[in-house]
Amino acid sequence: MSLETHIAGSEDRLLDSLHFGGKNSASYITERRQVTFAPSSASSWKPSGVRLCRFNLADMSGWLDARTVRLFFTLTNLHATSALDPICDSPAGMFRRVRIIANGSSVIEDIEDYGRVSQMFTYLLPSNRRMGNVGEGWGASSTVPTFGDPVPQANIPADSSRQVGMAFLSPFLNQGKYIPLHMLPLTIELELADANEAFQGTTNTWEITRPRLIADVCQLDQALANSYAQHLLQGKSLPFYCDGLYSIKATVTSASIFSFPIARGFTRLSAIYCTFWDGSGNWLTHLYQPHVGVVNSTTFDKMEWNITIGSEKYPIFNCESVQESFYRLRLCEQTHGGRDAFGITPNQYFTDKFIIGQSLEKASGSAHTGTNTRSGSQMTLNFKNLEGASTIHVILKYEQIVNLSGSGTQVLD
Repeated sequence: MSLETHIAGSEDRLLDSLHFGGKNSASYITERRQVTFAPSSASSWKPSGVRLCRFNLADMSGWLDARTVRLFFTLTNLHATSALDPICDSPAGMFRRVRIIANGSSVIEDIEDYGRVSQMFTYLLPSNRRMGNVGEGWGASSTVPTFGDPVPQANIPADSSRQVGMAFLSPFLNQGKYIPLHMLPLTIELELADANEAFQGTTNTWEITRPRLIADVCQLDQALANSYAQHLLQGKSLPFYCDGLYSIKATVTSASIFSFPIARGFTRLSAIYCTFWDGSGNWLTHLYQPHVGVVNSTTFDKMEWNITIGSEKYPIFNCESVQESFYRLRLCEQTHGGRDAFGITPNQYFTDKFIIGQSLEKASGSAHTGTNTRSGSQMTLNFKNLEGASTIHVILKYEQIVNLSGSGTQVLD
C-alpha cells in the first residue's frame, strides 16, 4: 500500500477561512450581573481574633460563572514601624484551610494547609502565568521579574492598608460549568493561618476588613430555566465532573528508610504530589531537597522513592535521582513533550523547590483512567535517604462528581 492510496482515502473538509456560516449565539442568556457577596459573620478578621470567614452564595434564579469568583479584601498592616513583606505569590498563603459546602451539608472541598497547597501548584504554572496573576494579588513591585522569580511582591508599608485579591485553588469552581445557585447554594469557609506564615519576619501583625467575593451571575430565559427544573423533578440529575484535592502531612520518623501509609481511598486517584520540610525556612515556600548543598553526582544523589498500591509499584524500579524526579514531575504535569513548562529552574528544584509528582492515570488527560485505591489495596509511599527532612506533605489528586438531584447534592469520589 502506497502513500497515494492513503491520500486517496482522505476526506476533504472546508477550511475555516472559506466557511462563511454564522457563529454560535447564546440568546438564552438574558442578563449577566457582576455581583458581590458579603461575609455572613463578623466585620474584621485577624490571627489573634476571629479567624473563620464564611460566605453564603445563593441567588433566586441566577447561574454562577464560577471561574469568575475572586476574593478581595482590605489588608491593614498594624505594625507601627515594619513593612508587611509577602513571600508567597498570592494572599491565598494567608489561609490555613478552605472548605466549599453545598446545600449546607455536602462537603465538596476541604483543603488543609491551603497556603502551601496553593503555593505548590503555583510553582507548577508557567512563569508568564505567575507573572500575570500578580496583578490580582499583592500588586506591582518595582523589582524586575525573572524566570526564577516572576512575581516579586510589593510590601505594605507600616501602618497602612492595601486592597488585595486572590483566585481560588478550587477544582470545583474551575470545572467550567455554570452553577445554579437557586438549586445548589454554596458556602465558602476560609480559616486564617498564623500571622507570620505568608510574610517575612516573626513580628507581623495585620487585620483583614471588608472581605467580599465578586463574581458574575447569569440569568437564563424562562423556558430554558424551566427545562432544568423539570429535568430534576423527573428524578434525573445534573453531574458536575471535577477533580478533588486531599492534603495530609506527617512527621518523618526515619531519614534512612521511611514508609508513609495512606488509608484514604478513592475510586479514581489521578496523581500524587509529595514535598518535604526540614523545619527551617518558610512552610509555604521552602520545599526541602534532601541533598541541597552538595554536588549533584551519583556519590551524593542517594535519595530513592517509589509508591506501592497493593502489589503494584510506581515506578516499577525506584526513582533514584533528582533528574528522574524532575522528569516524572514533568510527566505528571504533561509538560514533558515541550508544549508548556512550569516556572521552576533546575537550580531551584535542586535546592528549595523540590516536588515529587507521580501520575497514576492509564491515559494521561483522559477521564476515569486513574487507579482505584478503594479496592482494599494499601497505598504506601516509600523513601530512602531523606537526610534532614522532618515533615512530609502529600497531596492526592482524584476525580469526583458533584451530583445535583431533586433530593439534594451528593459528592461521589
